[in-house]
Amino acid sequence: MSGLFFFFKQKFESFRIKIRLIFFWYFFKNFKIILGRNIRILGGRGIHSFGDRLIIYDNVVFEVYNDSAVINVGKNCILSYGVIFSCSRKIDIGENVWVGEYTSIRDSTHEFSPYIPLGQGTDFSADIKIGNNVWIGRGSIILPGTVIEDNVVIGANSLVKGRCETNSLYAGNPAYLKKKLV
Repeated sequence: MSGLFFFFKQKFESFRIKIRLIFFWYFFKNFKIILGRNIRILGGRGIHSFGDRLIIYDNVVFEVYNDSAVINVGKNCILSYGVIFSCSRKIDIGENVWVGEYTSIRDSTHEFSPYIPLGQGTDFSADIKIGNNVWIGRGSIILPGTVIEDNVVIGANSLVKGRCETNSLYAGNPAYLKKKLV
């Protein structure tokens, strides 16, 4: 009896792996990426583009709030452990970008007013643009409307809102220009 159990268990695991591959192909549309374990895709389908040689570590979450949401990630990028993408409009990431573990990239946030009960206000959304050759340190938060230009380093645990200029190091909460990298 146990031999039959293991036979069916093996067949089920094989089927589950094939279904997972089909699902990820539907979302990522690229077999030249490396996927870690426990990657979660929540919400709508959206419109996405993922470049070659993308490495996605374990426990990365893609929250897609509607079918018109756009996530573009260029080639040679790394999304480390526990990164969260929360997209309702557009998140555009260039090539050669490293995103440190537990970073949150969110293109929308909730409105708060003492006169409106939580959850009943409107959300604020604005596109996020991250250029080429960018390193975002561990635990950073990238807020709606942020533009990070090319060749920028974001220090660990930074809260980033606004524009980060080319060839610069930003860090802090809120992040500010620490040094020009020339």
